[in-house]
Amino acid sequence: MRGPAGGPTGRAGAGISISSVLVNWAGLVALWALPYLTLLDHLRVDAARSEILQWSLLVVGALGLVSILYTAWRETLDPAWRAQHGLTLRRRQERQEHQDRTHTRNVA
Repeated sequence: MRGPAGGPTGRAGAGISISSVLVNWAGLVALWALPYLTLLDHLRVDAARSEILQWSLLVVGALGLVSILYTAWRETLDPAWRAQHGLTLRRRQERQEHQDRTHTRNVA
């Protein structure tokens, strides 16, 4: 669970979802698969020549890279994140906020 600032809540019972753990591991594979295979090949370990290992690292690494990029893209759409980093709101968000303000005025 996340606290108000986006960090952990610090509670003992707070849990982390399994999908979050899998995405983080896939991201690690995306970052370290190529150096790992290069090191195994340099050390002449036969595991580096295993096609199953290479393809599985490629698939998991690609999924990890996609999930990292998707998460980054999704976070940049958040108005609070954009304001915190000094970025302007997107046009669609500005229009929605304008409609919300107009609707609120009409209701009151």
